[in-house]
Amino acid sequence: MSLLAQMPASAPQLPPLPEGPTFDRVRGPIEIPTYETWQIALAVAVGTLLLGLLIWFFIRARSKAPNAIPPRESALAELETAAQLTENDDERFAQLSSQALRRYLEKGLGLRFSACTSEEFLGSLKGNTRFPLEFQEQLAEVLTIFDQIKFAQKPVSQETRSQIIQSVSQLIEQAHAVTHEEGAQA
Repeated sequence: MSLLAQMPASAPQLPPLPEGPTFDRVRGPIEIPTYETWQIALAVAVGTLLLGLLIWFFIRARSKAPNAIPPRESALAELETAAQLTENDDERFAQLSSQALRRYLEKGLGLRFSACTSEEFLGSLKGNTRFPLEFQEQLAEVLTIFDQIKFAQKPVSQETRSQIIQSVSQLIEQAHAVTHEEGAQA
C-alpha cells in the first residue's frame, strides 16, 4: 500500500482525440435484395415475351377480319383459275374444279365434305330438304364427271370443259341463292 501512496495523485494528461465522424452521417446496415440479378432479368424477359405475343395475336386478329373474301366469289375465282391453268391437264382440271366446289360447299354452306368421298357426301344430302332435288341431281352428275376424269382418266374436250365450268358455276349460284333466301327469312 505504501507504493500506491507514493504515486502522484494526478495522472498524466492524454492528448486530445482527433475529430471523428459525426452521428448525422452514420448509415444503417446494407440491405441485400431477396432476388438475384439473373432472376430479375429472366422475369423481365418473360414479361416482355408475353407482352409481345399478346400484341402479335391482337394485330393478327385485326388483320384477318376485314380481308375475308366471300366464299362464292372465292369459289368462282378458283374455278376460273383452274380452267386457265390446266388447259392441257384434264386430271388437274378436275382436281382443282372439284376442290373449288368442295370448298364452297364447306365454307359457304357449312356442309362437311372434305373428309368423305363424293358418294358419301351425296348420301348425306339425300335427307336434306334444304336443297331441291334438281340441285342434288346436278351436283351428283358433276361429281361423277369429276371422279371419272380423276380416277378413270377420261379425256375431256374443250367443249366439255366449258360445260363443266358452267355447271359448277350454276351449282354455286343456286346454292348461294338458297342460302341467301334462308338468310332473308331468318
